[in-house]
Amino acid sequence: MRIYRLLLLFLLIFPGIVNAQQYPVLDEYRINPGILAPSFTGTSSLFQIYLTQRNDWTGIPGSPVTGAVNIEGIPYQNMGIGTNILVNKAGIYRYLSVSLNYAYHLKMAENHFLHFGISPSLYQNSIDLSNIINSDPNDPLQNGSGKNTETFLNCGASLMYSFKTLNICFSFPYLFNNRSLYQNTQYSNYLSMSTNFQFYLNYLLDLGKDWGLQFDVLYRNMQYTPWLIDGGLMVKYKSSVWLGLLYRRGNIIAFNAGFSIANSFVLGYNYEFSGSAMMGKSGGTHEVTLGYTLQGKNQKKATPLKIKDY
Repeated sequence: MRIYRLLLLFLLIFPGIVNAQQYPVLDEYRINPGILAPSFTGTSSLFQIYLTQRNDWTGIPGSPVTGAVNIEGIPYQNMGIGTNILVNKAGIYRYLSVSLNYAYHLKMAENHFLHFGISPSLYQNSIDLSNIINSDPNDPLQNGSGKNTETFLNCGASLMYSFKTLNICFSFPYLFNNRSLYQNTQYSNYLSMSTNFQFYLNYLLDLGKDWGLQFDVLYRNMQYTPWLIDGGLMVKYKSSVWLGLLYRRGNIIAFNAGFSIANSFVLGYNYEFSGSAMMGKSGGTHEVTLGYTLQGKNQKKATPLKIKDY
């Protein structure tokens, strides 16, 4: 009966996906999927903390800079709780979100799990026009204030099915539309968020003799924005060293590498560049992740994306 109740709860909120929202996504979700969906909370370690810094298009002034913090743990055997804090700044635009993540992990059969996640959140969008020279003195966005900020409460949800090292996750970062103060002006899309839906699949193939091959597919559908899809491969040795390649629609290519020390300390690096006309001009995108994980007594390795048997 617990399975049907969880499915019923998810179906009740399903109509809200048409009003879901868009938010920045980091490439390091492949080693720390907790930044992607709350269903992953508490699935890979007893406790963990990850810090990520991303600098997009470093050769272009005012390019986006993103910082993220992910903290999560397991208060009870079949639950996970945590928080995600994300700050994104691009030129005059700034985005801040703080989410509380909760996940319930239900064992349906041997090696079969259903993971339900929910993440109430606070987020803030702002545009700083204090240093902008505007030829229109009657501009409704700039009139009376150099900084325009909107703060909202929202909630996200995700549902994931896992079998051994296979994970299939549907996530909706925000279930409700915000009502921007500028929705009736030509600036309505500057501060308001767009609808967003995500589908994520990953699988770790055991190659024997301590080697593994991880496959990742991430699909994102965002209103007012072309849909995106990532496809990635990552080779792992003893789950302690990894090297990978990712391709994103739009001719974006990324390389990533990392290692884990004593199954506790994690360092990951991601370099992303465009194969289009911007190549050689943007300076590329650099993303660095530092992490610490604490494993339980029954966990032999700090293996990302490996669902435990609760």
